[in-house]
Amino acid sequence: MRQTDTGALIAQLRKEQGLTQKQLAEQLHISDRTISKWERGAGFPDVSLLEPLADALHCSVVSLLEGRLVEEPAEIDVRSALTVLMRESRSALRRDWSRRFGILCCLLMAGFVIFGILDRSGVFLQKIERSYMVGIWQNGERVGETSVTISGERTRLPWLRKYDMQYAGQFAIEAAPETCREDTQAVITWQEKTTAASIWYYSSLSSVSEVNAKVDYWLYCDRNLDWFALTLKDGRIIASDQGWAQLQALRPYEYPVYVN
Repeated sequence: MRQTDTGALIAQLRKEQGLTQKQLAEQLHISDRTISKWERGAGFPDVSLLEPLADALHCSVVSLLEGRLVEEPAEIDVRSALTVLMRESRSALRRDWSRRFGILCCLLMAGFVIFGILDRSGVFLQKIERSYMVGIWQNGERVGETSVTISGERTRLPWLRKYDMQYAGQFAIEAAPETCREDTQAVITWQEKTTAASIWYYSSLSSVSEVNAKVDYWLYCDRNLDWFALTLKDGRIIASDQGWAQLQALRPYEYPVYVN
C-alpha cells in the first residue's frame, strides 16, 4: 500500500467522475486541501473515510488500498473487516481513556493522603517568633507605645478559596491586657493576595467574648508578621508606623492592599 499510488488513483477517478477537489471534499465533509494532500501522496485517507470515498469514486475499497483498480470479489470481506477495525479502534480508545481516568483518580487520592500526612507532621507549618515595640495612635496622633509579643505557627490554606494563609498562636498586646493571658491564643487569617486579614481570639479558661470585645476583627498585617495595624474597641490603633495606622482607620476590608 503506497500513498502515491492511492493518491494518483483518487485523482484519476475524481476526474473521470467530473468532480473538482472541492466537490469531492464536500461529499466527504472535509476540506479540499485534504483531497489535494491525498492526491499528492502526502497523506492517506482515514479508515473511517475509505468507504464513503470508494462510493463517491465508484470503486472498491480494495482498489483504494492497492492504489489500482482491482476486481470486486473481496470487497464485502474488506468492508466487513473495516467495520470491525473501526469498532475495535473506538473500543480501544474508550478503554484507554478509562485507564487514564482511573490513574488520575488514584493519583489524586494518593496526593490527598500524602498531603494529609505531611500536614499532620507539620511540614506546612512555619514557626514565627516576634517581640517589639509599636506605636499607639488615636485621632491621627501618636499617643504612646506598647509591646507586642508574637509566638505561634503560620500555615498555608490551599483548600480555601477566599483565604490563603493562617497564623495561630500568641498575639499579646500590652495595651490590651486580656490578650496577654497565658490561656489566650489568636488566629489571624489573610485574604488571598492582600494584606487585609482578620483576627479572632480564643481562650480555654477566659470568656472568648471578653477578649474579642477588646480588639476589632479586621487588621492590616503582612504574612511574616513583621508589621501590622489593628484597632482596639476603644478607638486606639496599634500600628508599626503612622502610614499603616492611617490606613487602618479606613478599614482593611474596604481598602485592601494587594500583594504579589
